[in-house]
Amino acid sequence: MTNYVRNHSLSNDEIQRYSRQLIISEFGVNAQERLKSSSALIIGCGGLGSPAALYLASCGLSRLGLVDHDNVDKSNLHRQIVHNETTVGRTKVDSARLTCSQINSSLQIDTYNLLLTHENIMDIVKQYDVILDCTDNVITRYLINDACVLCRKPLVSASVIRFEGQLTVWNYIEKNGPCYRCLYPQAPPAETVSTCSDVGILGPVCGTLGSLQALEAIKILTKVGDILSNRMLLVDGLSMSFRTIKLRNRQSTCAVCGTNPTIIDQPPPPPLGQCSNDQPCRRNLLNSNERMTADDLAKSTAASFIIDVRPEQELNIAHFENSFHLPMDRLLYNNNDEQLRNELRTNIEKHQQIVIVCRRGNDSQLAVKRLKELLPDIDNIDEKVKDLVGGFQAWHTDIDSTFPLY
Repeated sequence: MTNYVRNHSLSNDEIQRYSRQLIISEFGVNAQERLKSSSALIIGCGGLGSPAALYLASCGLSRLGLVDHDNVDKSNLHRQIVHNETTVGRTKVDSARLTCSQINSSLQIDTYNLLLTHENIMDIVKQYDVILDCTDNVITRYLINDACVLCRKPLVSASVIRFEGQLTVWNYIEKNGPCYRCLYPQAPPAETVSTCSDVGILGPVCGTLGSLQALEAIKILTKVGDILSNRMLLVDGLSMSFRTIKLRNRQSTCAVCGTNPTIIDQPPPPPLGQCSNDQPCRRNLLNSNERMTADDLAKSTAASFIIDVRPEQELNIAHFENSFHLPMDRLLYNNNDEQLRNELRTNIEKHQQIVIVCRRGNDSQLAVKRLKELLPDIDNIDEKVKDLVGGFQAWHTDIDSTFPLY
C-alpha cells in the first residue's frame, strides 16, 4: 500500500467541508490553515453583521466574536437574515450564535450582549485579529476606529442606506492605510446624519455589503488578494453600479494615528448629547410649552388642525383622518411658495390649536420653528403651534396600539 504525505494540519472533515475553497489557486491549503488559527469580531448583529456572521462562521475560522446590545424585533427580519421568527425577542447575539453554531458546531463563538463604551471596548477588540464595523451609528464608528488604531487591528467598515452602500478597510498597517479619523476628524452633529432607521433600507443591499465585509476579512486573515485599503467601494443597488474611489493617505495630523496623537490610551467618550448606540436619537429643540404629549392631544377638546410633515410613502402607511399633508422638504426649502403661506395662514388663524406630527417627534420640532419663521405676524402663533412629543410612535405606545408602528 502506498502511503500519502499530509503537509498541513487540516483534518479530513475540514478538507471535505472547505474543499471548494482549497482548490482555488489563489487560496489553497496555506490560506485555510491561517483561517483555522484566526479570529474575527463582528460589532453589530443587524443588517450588515448578519451576512458577515454567516459567511465567517462557515469559512473555517477558529473564533468569532459577536457584539450587540439589542433584541431581535420583527421589523429586523427583512434584512437581518441571521435571525428568524423563532428568535424574536431574544438577544441578537444569542440568536446569531444559535444560527452560526448550526452552520459550524466546531467554531468558538463569543457573545457580548452589551453597549460598547470607551471604557470596555479595548478589552474586547484586542482579543481578535480583524474587526468588522457593522453598526448604524456615526459616534460608534469613531469609538470602534479609535480602539482599532490603539490595538493595531485592521477594521473592515461598511455602511448602508436606502439602495446604497460603501465599504473600505481602515487602519490596514501593511499598506499604511488611513483610519476613519484621517478622513473625518470630527463627528458631525447627530441631527445632520441619516440612518437606515430614519430613511429606510432595502434588505439585499445589506446582504451585498455584509458579504463583501466578510470577504475582505477573509482576505486580510489569509493574506490573499488586494485589500480594500486606501480605497472605498461605492455600491448603488438602484442602478446596479459599483465603483471604487481613491482615499487620501494616512494623515500626520490625525488625532489617533498621526505623528503626535492626542488619543493615546483609550478612545474618548462620545461628545455630550450624541447617541452612541443604533437607536434613533430624540431631539429636544423646543421648550416644553411648545410641545404636546400624545395623552394631551387625545384628551384635548380644542379644535385641532393637524399638520403631518412625513414624506408621502410614510403617509400611505397610516395617518390621522383629515390631517393636512405638508412634507418637510416643501416646508423647509420653498421660501417663495405663496400659496402654501396663504393656506397655512388661513388654517392657523381659524383653529385654536395647531399640532405638527411626524414619525418620532424630531422633524416636527423643526417644522414648528419653520412655521414661526414663515408666519411671524399671526397673533398668538407661539401659543397655538405645538409639536407632538414622540410623534406617531408615541401615539402607538400611549394611545392606540392598533396604529401601525414602523
